Amino acid sequence: MNPADGPHVLKTKVSSQRGRILKVVVAAFLAATVLTVTKWDSPLEASVKPSVSLEQCANLATTCDTAHSANWQTGNLGTSNSDYAEGDSVAYRSIASNLTVGMTYKLLIEWDATQSGKHAIDYPTSYDRTETTANPCAGITCAGGTSTLAIPIDPHVTTAGVTQLSGQNFTAFGATFPASGASVSNSGGNLCGSSTCTIAANPSAYTLSGTYAGTAAAGTAVYFTATSTTAVIAWGGHIARRLDWGSGHSAADVSGSPYHMRVIDFNCSNVDNCTSGNMDRSLSAASVILPGSITIVKQSTSEGDTSFSFVGAPTPLTSFNLMDDGTIANTKVFSGITTFGSYTVSETSLAGWGLDRASCSIANRSTGTATVDGATAYITLAEGEDVTCTFYNAPLPAPALGLTKTADAQSYSAVGDQITYTYVLMNTGNTVLGPMQFKVDDDKINGGVAFNCGAAETTLQISGTVTCTAVYTITEGDITNATVMNTAFGLAGEVTSSSKQVTVTYIPPATTTTTTTTTTTTTLPIETTTTLPIATTTLPIATTTLPVATTVPAVTTTSPVEPQVVNPDNPTGTEDVLDVLIPEALPNTGWHVGGITLIAALILLIGVGAMTLSTNRRQRKNGGR
Repeated sequence: MNPADGPHVLKTKVSSQRGRILKVVVAAFLAATVLTVTKWDSPLEASVKPSVSLEQCANLATTCDTAHSANWQTGNLGTSNSDYAEGDSVAYRSIASNLTVGMTYKLLIEWDATQSGKHAIDYPTSYDRTETTANPCAGITCAGGTSTLAIPIDPHVTTAGVTQLSGQNFTAFGATFPASGASVSNSGGNLCGSSTCTIAANPSAYTLSGTYAGTAAAGTAVYFTATSTTAVIAWGGHIARRLDWGSGHSAADVSGSPYHMRVIDFNCSNVDNCTSGNMDRSLSAASVILPGSITIVKQSTSEGDTSFSFVGAPTPLTSFNLMDDGTIANTKVFSGITTFGSYTVSETSLAGWGLDRASCSIANRSTGTATVDGATAYITLAEGEDVTCTFYNAPLPAPALGLTKTADAQSYSAVGDQITYTYVLMNTGNTVLGPMQFKVDDDKINGGVAFNCGAAETTLQISGTVTCTAVYTITEGDITNATVMNTAFGLAGEVTSSSKQVTVTYIPPATTTTTTTTTTTTTLPIETTTTLPIATTTLPIATTTLPVATTVPAVTTTSPVEPQVVNPDNPTGTEDVLDVLIPEALPNTGWHVGGITLIAALILLIGVGAMTLSTNRRQRKNGGR
């Protein structure tokens, strides 16, 4: 090598080495760039990665309905675009894009429950609870059907003594909600830590970070399965109200923008890098109206089933009835009033009742007023005021007197008998009677002139009584009339009772009758013997002696000494033996003693005749010999 060429050759070698090194560096850089773009910034992969957004409904002039999709906003809500009140529900929607049909996703939402002990959003509701025409699909295309998922009751809310609204739902457009306990695939996803996920509860149990007494956030997770590549999940956030949490502890008492709703995570069952970031939407406290209320209370001096009618105006006040019976509520509450101004409530007059008085009071008063004129309350309601008006009624005075009248005897029998009447006067009205002299007017007493009953200055409370008596003496005319009927009524000043009548009946005195009884006894011979001269045979004739007792008033009859028989059909004792032997009315006497004797006599005569005939024949025969 030519020494003169040394520097040139060396320079050429160095330059060549530098070129090779530069090429290697450039190639390595290009390779790294290609690998980086290919692995992390692939336009294909970026276009299919699921994503979510969170929007809320502005409702100042119009709500977020089909015709006003622009009212769904990602910015904060304030006085320039929104007009919510305590107790309203702010409508929210989360749009999930680039979904895979059949895959399951989890949306984790969170809201500010309290700030420094003041409640903001206390629990979720349906999206259309108060924004009834809100349309979560406004401005986008929803496909794949609609599903609902019941919102459970938050135990943190109920433990605090607040009644959470029931019957509220999460709504999915383009998705369905898997049931609690369902198993879903998680191949390549981040829904859970394994290839298969079991959904313990859908939505998940509520979480609460912090306490209600301080600053706390509540949350829950919602699982859904896509039926379209785009799905919308909609719900509402209930703005805490003073009626639930008490004055000084509701949403209107929080300053700034305390009404925050967030999507804090988004997980997919088929993509491992699926996430949402933290999307936060807020509502300014200045745009939240503190509602007012008007409460009407009915009180009466005597509880009962009387119904009192009221007319309230304008809307939301209406006509209504109240009954102060001790069991049915006697209060009407118009709450959540957000239209402030003049209202009237009038009680309709009721027969027999009068308005004793009425009064109104205002709690949380700012600039409102409430006055009463007659039976009408005039109310000027301002924001946040609670007006209570009480109407007191009493029955109109209706004095009345009742009379009870009794007699101590039911009958009389002679002139001079006396009847004592008792009169009881009762206050049967609704007002006190007296002090006064009560009287009784009885047409049979005191010549028909009213007489005093009770002391001169007697006072009868309601249902009270006073008692008096009067005596009436029976006259000759009462004997002739056979009854004493008198009419009486009570008097209490200008108040009179209804008339009462009592009738007492005449009964003649009893008479005494004396009766004398005489007993007559007739004795007949026990036995009589008759001798017939024709025959030598003596036949005794038995005669039955019948002692007969005949009662003849005040007369004593003695039979002749000659033998006689008393015939029961002729008890005068004037019949002799022949009369007995030959009765005049044998069929009437029956087979008594006389009949038997007659038969015996006939038999005897026939026998005697036969014997005599036989004797004569023997004598002639012997003489003829």
